[in-house]
Amino acid sequence: MKQLLFIILLLSSLTAADDSVNIKAEVVEKDVVVYAQNKNPFSITVKYDATYTNLSADKKLPLLFVIKPFSKEEILHLKILKNKFSFKAHYDWTIGSKDAKHDDNYIYKFPYKTGTAQKVSQGFNGKFTHFNNSQYAVDFEMKEGTEVYAARDGVVVKTKADSNSGGANRSFEKHANEIIIEHNDGTISSYTHLKQNGVLVKVGEKVNRAQLIGYSGKTGYTRGPHLHFVVYKATDGKNRKSFPIKFMSARGVVNNPTIGQVYKSH
Repeated sequence: MKQLLFIILLLSSLTAADDSVNIKAEVVEKDVVVYAQNKNPFSITVKYDATYTNLSADKKLPLLFVIKPFSKEEILHLKILKNKFSFKAHYDWTIGSKDAKHDDNYIYKFPYKTGTAQKVSQGFNGKFTHFNNSQYAVDFEMKEGTEVYAARDGVVVKTKADSNSGGANRSFEKHANEIIIEHNDGTISSYTHLKQNGVLVKVGEKVNRAQLIGYSGKTGYTRGPHLHFVVYKATDGKNRKSFPIKFMSARGVVNNPTIGQVYKSH
């Protein structure tokens, strides 16, 4: 997500329609002070850069930093060297903290009802879509309307449930219904392709492992009904990395869910 900020001679700004993240520069006496505000209920990672003349900055650019939920802070302070100065900046941000450290010892619950079984349609490093940011995602074949359960405790930080569109084309990506949960180690889990109105939790709600949270569907970029599950953290203002995770099945720990295999949830 990107916004542009300009100061040319006098301070002026151009802001995008989405103001959930707002970075502004203000002239304060003989200084230019830049503030970052995060209005979201989740941490964000921001990459911020600027070019300027007749100003002196207190930090080396570009900046890469985390802003906590519902917080505002000063990120940059510049001294005005001459009355005629110019300043042009841009930034990108993404959900999650670059400082999150995944608990690799944690064993996740399969995200469906205990005692039921589902087939893996795409595992780690899947050739269809599981690479780059989604390298360690897992897809489970699920009939539309199948109950989806929390794989780990956390806090709901984002949901989407209004879409009824899906298909095997990238143009459908923005139409995916989902639930995003932040864990106590700062990592994020995403439950994607849910059915329309298939979200049972609200932003800010604490959820427990094995809690019913929604219903599977076929919204977004998908060739058919299934649940896409991934755990990740932000790496910079645009990108993220996913983590290889372990699940508890009725037969023991599953380290690498394999395409075509059926796993019974424990």
